[in-house]
This record gives sequence, C-alpha cells and structure tokens, in this order.
Amino acid sequence: MGRLRLKGNNLPAVKRQNEALIKEVVYKYAPISRSEIAEMLSLTPPTITTNISLLLKQGLLEECTDSAQEEEHALGRPPVKLNFVENAYYVIGVEVHPYQTVITLLNLRGKEQSSARYPTENTEYQNEIRVLAEQIRRVLAESGIAGEKILGIGVGIPGFVKTKTGTVRKSILRSWNEKPIARELSELTGLPVLVENNARVRAVGEELFGRELRPDTFAYFLISYGIACPLYVRNSILEGEQQEAGEAGHMVAVLNGPRCATCGNDGCLEEVASERAVLKLVKEAIGKGKETKIIDYCKTPESITIREVLKAQAAGDELADQIIGTAITYLGAMLANIINLVNPPLVIVDAFMMEYQKNREDLLKETQSHIFGLYDEEVKIEFTAFSPYSGARGAAALAVKHFLMKGIL
Repeated sequence: MGRLRLKGNNLPAVKRQNEALIKEVVYKYAPISRSEIAEMLSLTPPTITTNISLLLKQGLLEECTDSAQEEEHALGRPPVKLNFVENAYYVIGVEVHPYQTVITLLNLRGKEQSSARYPTENTEYQNEIRVLAEQIRRVLAESGIAGEKILGIGVGIPGFVKTKTGTVRKSILRSWNEKPIARELSELTGLPVLVENNARVRAVGEELFGRELRPDTFAYFLISYGIACPLYVRNSILEGEQQEAGEAGHMVAVLNGPRCATCGNDGCLEEVASERAVLKLVKEAIGKGKETKIIDYCKTPESITIREVLKAQAAGDELADQIIGTAITYLGAMLANIINLVNPPLVIVDAFMMEYQKNREDLLKETQSHIFGLYDEEVKIEFTAFSPYSGARGAAALAVKHFLMKGIL
C-alpha cells in the first residue's frame, strides 16, 4: 500500500498518520508481526514499538501466535503476531432507503450484535429523524452494550451527500434535503455521526467486511430503487470534487429519453433500468391491459414489487422478461462504458434483480459485448448475494474507518 508523506515538521500530524497506517495494516492483514508492519510501511522499529505499545495498552490490539507456523517453531519461540480485539469497540450502521430503514450494531470485525428494520414512511423529516433516533436507542439497549463502547454512527442515504457538513443536497428522500442530519442525529443519540451516500458506503463495507481481500481498485455497481457505481481507487473511495462521484444512474442512457423523476434531466439510466423504472413500466403495461402473470403474485397492481416481477419472469412471463431484458441491455452498455473508462480489475454487482441466474448471464453477455480491448479474465464481474443489510453494514464499516482508523482514542 502507498504511504502518504507529510511535509515539514508537523510531528503531531505525523504521529496521527503513522498510527492510522498501522491500524489499517493490522486490520487488513492480521495476524501480522511487528517486523512485517515495519516493512510494509517503511517505518522504523522504534516507531512501530511505540505505536503498538499504545494500541495494546488501549485494548485495541492483542498479541497472538500464528497457528500455521507454531509447528515449524515447536522447538523455539513461535513468532508473535498482532490482531485487532474485535469486541474492543462497536459501531452502528444505518441505511435510510425509500423502501425501508435498516439499523445494525456491529463489532469491529463486522459481526452483528443487534439490528432492526422498519418501513421508511417518507413523511416529514423531523418526525423521521426522531423515529430513527428512537430505533437506534432501542437497538443499543437490546444489545446490552454500554454506550461508551460505541465509536459512532455511520448513515447511508441515497443522493448527493455532502459528508463534510453531514447534509444531503439532493435525494429521493426529498424532505431530508439540506437538513443538518449528522448534527441533529448526534444531538438525539449522544453519539458522533457521519453521513455518506448509501452506494459508496456499500463499497466501503465490501472492502472492510468482505469475505476476501479485495484489490485496491474496484467498482461497485448497485442496481436498486436507483443506480450508482462508486469507485474504490487505491484503497480510498472516490468522492469527486463536489462529493458526487459514482452517480451512474444519472448518466445519459437514452438521448432525449424519458424525464428522470429524481433529477429532472432526460434519458437517465435510472429512468430506464432501475427497479423503480421496471415497476413503472410493468404498471403502465398492466394498465393498458397487457397479459401477465405478475398480478397473480400480488394483491393489487399498485402493490407490485420487484420480487413479484422476478417470480413471474422465472415462471416464463413474457412481459416481465421483456421489461427486465430491456433494462439489462441499458445496464450492460453502461457498465461496459464504466469499465472502458476506468479499467478496474473487479466489478461487484449488487442487485436483487440479479438473484435470477438468467439475468446475471444476460448482463455479463451484454457488458462483454461492449468492452474494448480487454479479455474476460482481465476484468472480473462478481455478483454479490443480495442482503437488505448491505447498506447499513457499509455505513458501519465507514464508521470503523473514520472513527477508529483515522481517529485516535
């Protein structure tokens, strides 16, 4: 991993940087020895010793032996390794989504302690922020974990999020626009709060809590109520100058196409290929009297969800297959554009729509037909299993990175 070097003699800043780098390396590569940390970061042994001693004293790290190497050193002292104490502290992750609000309390390694889900009412902001604070307090109480063990709260919200101010400039959740979300939620819960775009936090969650070590650059293609494709570049999420990077849903897919209900522009990918777009087209077709099995799986045409559309598609329904197939055509072309532009070695696709195997195969075929100059093995497209907790887990991962990795306890 690359190391940022500070200019001048700002010793406190250098110390903070060194501590943050050591935490990150131990977290990512543990169990790891002191000498391995020093080699990876090009830090002197005294610097490593001083920082590790402090982190051990704080209870963040613990010494252990590498079981895989114990037998090799049976006659001598086994190498001492370092690891994070996963229950030293905890974080709370929240995703406020048009479908539902999800809250999860995790330890430092992403193991769930308590959680809650409830429908997002999409009513007045002050009422929703109050309900959210009450639900967070309930999750914390049910866990039995003391408040002083909570590092902070990460919140993922769809839209144009200004992380520095903890506000949303523009979102599907219109009543949340330009509200001091981070400050007010912090006042209501007594915990520090960080607000970020809900797609970008999912990428952070994959990097931090994923089952395997990810490359330092990858793309995260989220297809849900909206569409986004945040980029993880050299171990950091790409935010852009105005913190709006990754809004693939508002890239133009159809010149002079339908007016986007979210941003008001014409021909956005989100308006022709998102779950919201699929459901809109399905309801319009049913209203015109088109034959479909979709209505056999729901109470009323107005209550149709993407789940019922997928059930009908799997059962051979032509309307469902045609509408989703058209959406995948747009999605594949746009994903190929992103790959051609950024050339990431890995793209992670997160979409309930892709739980049906045929849709995965169609997206791969459509994407690969538009990729320029790359062999299939040079860019891996991986489908992650859909989970309603992914956004909240990602927000919790963001809290770990911000309050633990970058902060000094």
